[in-house]
Amino acid sequence: MNKKIALLIYPQFSMQEIGNTIALFKWRFDSPTVVFASGDGPVCSEEGIMVKPEKTLADFNIEEYDCLVLPGCSDVRDSLKDNALISFLRNLKKYPDFVIGAICGGPLFLSMAGLLDDKKFTNQLYVEMNERLPFIREKNIVYAPVVTDGNVVTAVAEAYAEFAVALARSVGYDCPDSAYKGLCGSEFDENSYKFHLDEQGIKTFEEVFAEFLF
Repeated sequence: MNKKIALLIYPQFSMQEIGNTIALFKWRFDSPTVVFASGDGPVCSEEGIMVKPEKTLADFNIEEYDCLVLPGCSDVRDSLKDNALISFLRNLKKYPDFVIGAICGGPLFLSMAGLLDDKKFTNQLYVEMNERLPFIREKNIVYAPVVTDGNVVTAVAEAYAEFAVALARSVGYDCPDSAYKGLCGSEFDENSYKFHLDEQGIKTFEEVFAEFLF
């Protein structure tokens, strides 16, 4: 192992959702995080905290890292149109064994880049959004807290602790459920992870995301 992970950030990314992950890798496995972004300027999280990336995507060398982590994002629209970000992710198709973890809205970027075309995955979207966004392979969605398919680990926001454990295991670490308390090891009902919009919500969604619905 390279003992290092890469964190990709973008405007309005969620620090809270990946805090346990980077802490787990750092303190339990002595594997620090290197922060990447499309540009070299500071990026504001959804919590209002400015983060200065250490490197840009142009500096990324896949051989130096054990995995790439994509946090959630309170407004994905601008970043979905970030050609540098999506092209970077699309290029990762060449490396089917490289581990990628994405939580909450993070899987949307993987979907846009085609990395989930043949993967089972979960995300934080309402069912109606998943059905309407053409770049999302809705038939591949598993409504569960965490889904691991090959080299890709995806999770909903509430499963931030279980996400950290699943990602560590995918990298190759012996990580027990008890590494973090929370959802780890709990049973779930699929319907508990299906969230629906009402008619007005669907209308608003279709208006706001019109440019992505084709």
